[in-house]
Amino acid sequence: MTPALAVAARNTKNVVEGEDMTDDELEQEIQNLGEAIDKLAKAEGPLTKQEKRRRHILPLKKDILQRMQQAREKKDRNQELKCSMDYALLEEFGERHPILLHLARIKLRGHIL
Repeated sequence: MTPALAVAARNTKNVVEGEDMTDDELEQEIQNLGEAIDKLAKAEGPLTKQEKRRRHILPLKKDILQRMQQAREKKDRNQELKCSMDYALLEEFGERHPILLHLARIKLRGHIL
């Protein structure tokens, strides 16, 4: 198993075992992502290749966290776990591996895009 897959598996295991974000951490992360999105939108000059990737990843992360928050409010543990796993995979592979980003977008198309 590659190190990246091992980290993703560990993150997914933590989610399943209930070591997920608290409500405060979730709200803070959504707020941080919103600020990062605004910062990239207001950037002067051309964006670097990495910034362009982040510009695509950050809204996906924010949408996943918002869906997770809605699932918590509805007490839908299955949807919350699915969102947690999607977020863990996107967090681990999204910015570093553009091909995996593309596959994640295909997988999440029905929910986000």
